Amino acid sequence: MFGYPIITLPHLAGITPQHHTVKIVNENYEDINFDDPADLIGITSYTMTAPHVYELADEFRRRGKKVVLGGYHPTAMPQEAIQHADSVVLGEAEAIWPTLIADAEKGRLQQFYGPSPDFDMAAIPPIRRDLIRQNPLLGAVQSTRGCPNQCEFCAIASFCKHGVKQRPVQNVVEEIKQMPNRVYIIHDPSLTVNPPYSRELFKELIRQKVRKGWVANGNSNVLGKVDDEFLNLAKRSGCVEWFVGFESVSQESLNGIKKTVNKVEDFKRTIKRLHKHGMAVQGGIIFGFDQDTPDIFDLTLEKMYEWELDAVEINILTPYPGTPLYDRLEREGRITSRDWTRYNQVDVVFKPLHMTEQELFEGARKVAKRFYKIPDVIQRAVRTFAIVRNTAAILPAGTNYTFRRYYKRDFKF
Repeated sequence: MFGYPIITLPHLAGITPQHHTVKIVNENYEDINFDDPADLIGITSYTMTAPHVYELADEFRRRGKKVVLGGYHPTAMPQEAIQHADSVVLGEAEAIWPTLIADAEKGRLQQFYGPSPDFDMAAIPPIRRDLIRQNPLLGAVQSTRGCPNQCEFCAIASFCKHGVKQRPVQNVVEEIKQMPNRVYIIHDPSLTVNPPYSRELFKELIRQKVRKGWVANGNSNVLGKVDDEFLNLAKRSGCVEWFVGFESVSQESLNGIKKTVNKVEDFKRTIKRLHKHGMAVQGGIIFGFDQDTPDIFDLTLEKMYEWELDAVEINILTPYPGTPLYDRLEREGRITSRDWTRYNQVDVVFKPLHMTEQELFEGARKVAKRFYKIPDVIQRAVRTFAIVRNTAAILPAGTNYTFRRYYKRDFKF
């Protein structure tokens, strides 16, 4: 419905020396022409897209082109990725991309580059928005990178081998002003890990009268306790929705994944507080933790209605390669599939501890289908517009429909 904003490849295009011509192809909107004249093909990959990316890379190489792969999956599985590429970038590419380009010019590509976490985010130029030919409704920008949390299931800490890095606020604001979109996502792991920085960003957006709506990730423990001024500034600067990774309605499950900063007893109060300040809340829920039993599904559905969440992203725990979760489940012999296309947070690719794979899949889908019943979707949309009082409320309201379509699919085991 909204399209997905891309920033990784436009960022690299901005770093590419200007004497090179860059073209970006987004397969969501156009087919790939393998015969396009190009000296170097760069492809970024998540785990679930890896098989398709490998097919593309193999075809380009068959036609004599040099291919570089990067992203989360090639970083986690470099020896696998190099079987389909001339070079693999490990981790973030900003520090090494100019070196890689220079090596390619000389015909001396190395097999592996990085990881190179020591780079200054102030040196990152604005993304090449002129190369985004099919502009979706949503724009995107990134102000910080990295996360101080070490959640077992999350790939960010293993991919970004550094603490939290921040771009200069002025650089971020200028990039936001340049985007044509009226609503945008702030692509940070969390916009609440450094409240003073976020305040500065909010104030600058207000000072420069940037009248656009935005959505960002936030931590429940911070949003529930930060002062009212922070929330007022967020609202005034354009915030229409916070995505909050509640993860579970079971404190036992949260403790089990060492996310003890999340307190279930505080969730309802936090959501109500954000609503009071005119911002919607999309919750992130994950099923399949070792502490989860079959009663978790009905309990979660009950709490989602009680808390009056505006939208919910319901996922099944997925052990992505490179994460501590993957390593642990592999040691325990609980990984049941290495078909990377199924690592999509909807299929079950491991053995749960207190239920069967079928129970986990059907339970998660039951929650999603009930939460996204058409009458409830309409009711929540009306409520969300009343809370946000902004035309940008179409984003959290419309998200309900997007998720509803997703969970109508059937999957095989």
